[in-house]
Amino acid sequence: MTIFAGFALAVVALVNATGNGNGNASAESGEVTPRPQSTVRYPIRFDDAPPPRIAQPRPTVSYPVRFPETEGSR
Repeated sequence: MTIFAGFALAVVALVNATGNGNGNASAESGEVTPRPQSTVRYPIRFDDAPPPRIAQPRPTVSYPVRFPETEGSR
């Protein structure tokens, strides 16, 4: 067994021995615990944000590029 596999096995054994944190240590049997409430409001809006700037396309050359007519073209 390689060192990495031995280390991984030790980590899995440790997590199983200590628990994975899903238990509820503060609640007694039959006691209902409070659940977190959502604090977000939908739809999310950004009313104060400036409008997005849309980049206008620019030609890469300042003169028109003409392509020669090829045989068989329309």
